[in-house]
Amino acid sequence: MEVFKQGDLIADRYQVQGVLGQGGMGVVYLVMDQLAQQRLALKTLLPQYVSNERAVQRFVREVKTVRQLDHPCIVKIHDAQKIGNLLYYTMDYVEGKSLHTWIQQRGRLGLGSTVRILSLLSHALEHAHQYTIHRDISPDNVMVLADGNVKLLDFGLAKLTNTDQQFTMFGVSLGKAQYNSPEQRASAADVDLRADIFSLGVMCFEMLSGEIPKLGQKLTETVPGLPKECDAFYTKATASDRNDRFQNANEFRVALGALYEKVAPKGAKAAPQKGAEEQTAGGSVIRRAWSWLRSKLRW
Repeated sequence: MEVFKQGDLIADRYQVQGVLGQGGMGVVYLVMDQLAQQRLALKTLLPQYVSNERAVQRFVREVKTVRQLDHPCIVKIHDAQKIGNLLYYTMDYVEGKSLHTWIQQRGRLGLGSTVRILSLLSHALEHAHQYTIHRDISPDNVMVLADGNVKLLDFGLAKLTNTDQQFTMFGVSLGKAQYNSPEQRASAADVDLRADIFSLGVMCFEMLSGEIPKLGQKLTETVPGLPKECDAFYTKATASDRNDRFQNANEFRVALGALYEKVAPKGAKAAPQKGAEEQTAGGSVIRRAWSWLRSKLRW
């Protein structure tokens, strides 16, 4: 259900240029900000949900969550307002291809591309996990930009880590089941940051093989050319018991870099490793990975 049409003006400021996406509770529009003269994405809650307290809580939660985050691989929120029965926020318009589309077009990605994309995402999660758990990591929520950057989208299912309130989502399933950790499938409220690590592990398998893993499936059986070390990495990232997984995004990223250093062809560019300069969001790990991805992109 579309609330606005092309040419409509929202909040006397945002002119609608088209629809970017639509879900069960809201619509995302491409708009031109008449004040700032820039294109943005505007997400609005459907009018029938504005009077529903739980739906509004979810919407407000998403805004509060993402506004705390400041990382070049996480989409930024700009303006958020409630005007009458209109509840909306604006965010960066990300122009590129979803990682899902990229995988579909290429069949599967090489080890180097996989390592660098996951390095950027895990670096972003190191920052995000100070405030929130994403709970919906999937290739559909990752955009690959033409400049080599990646952007993590949609914190709509996020669970703030600095609140004791348990929140059951209204009208949506919590994430895409094939990327969900066992504990998330059992109880959406009983998750911690290691649920996101599980999702990264599933994405790792999908990026390298072009398919979603089945229970007990090995990477090297699906892609015989991969080194056996990839099986151990994937197994640890997606362990059924979260205590057996990588315990945080930094541990995941460091192990990923170590894997690449061990198995990469001689003379290949080094994967991003942990260093003092990486402790800021604009650290050299980001610049190195952008540069490498840019050289590999073909649009």
